[in-house]
Amino acid sequence: MAPNDKDSALGTEELEQGLRPAPALDFAKIAIVAVAMLLVFNSAALLDWTRQANPGPVIAALEGPAQRWHEAMVRLGTAGLFKRLKELAP
Repeated sequence: MAPNDKDSALGTEELEQGLRPAPALDFAKIAIVAVAMLLVFNSAALLDWTRQANPGPVIAALEGPAQRWHEAMVRLGTAGLFKRLKELAP
């Protein structure tokens, strides 16, 4: 296959050379997506986490932003959706 062939499959040349994608990079992408989904759909857990018994200064400083984030997710309806799905689970 020619290096400048536009019809070649993406990554084919790398695979032919024996190079493989890094599993750590794949894990990082999956983790970022999972955390983003939790922040959007389970914002109540973030709020609960900031309200723990003896929070450190960083966690205590995050309580206000976490409260505003949760209120925004409630207004958008994503927090309620997660709550309803959680109630349906056995």
